[in-house]
Amino acid sequence: MSILNWDRVHTLPQDYRLRPASPGDLPQLVELLLASFYPKDPFNHWLYPLMRLGIREDINRRLKTSTGQYGCLVVVDKSAGAAIVGTVEISLRSQFWQPLQPRRPYIANVAVDFRHRRRGLAQQMLLACEYVGRAWGCQQLYLHVATDNPPAIALYRKIGYSACNQIHPWQRRQMMVKELFF
Repeated sequence: MSILNWDRVHTLPQDYRLRPASPGDLPQLVELLLASFYPKDPFNHWLYPLMRLGIREDINRRLKTSTGQYGCLVVVDKSAGAAIVGTVEISLRSQFWQPLQPRRPYIANVAVDFRHRRRGLAQQMLLACEYVGRAWGCQQLYLHVATDNPPAIALYRKIGYSACNQIHPWQRRQMMVKELFF
């Protein structure tokens, strides 16, 4: 994944750059994911050290054992000393209940620092994932979205994702799919 010329597959605002993540990015990646998915509150702040360790080890393992079926992209803010302000992961996965079926490209952990939102960063990261999916020869991309996250749902629909299945009131997340056209 690192051999791709990312400047040709996306259009980011001038002060930003998209690139593959490296193990040296782990501290910033962990903090971005913690802040995006587990905002501190009086009830979970004592869990932060454990969550931080779990996220770090999980991403570190994926970065080190990547076999061409995994990628983690980051957006860096060049004006802030190359601080990581966005991330997304893409991997080929099989459904746990269908291990013999072909693997499908799955997008996870789409996160943008709250101070850098509404600038098109998430959209550009998702478009870069489409490029990766096509390079892998895939015809669809899949992702889950929290049902209580209307801005994310709106973004995914805007760029062509649709619901895979009927959503029920008790479900907290929904699978979405996008057809890739070559």
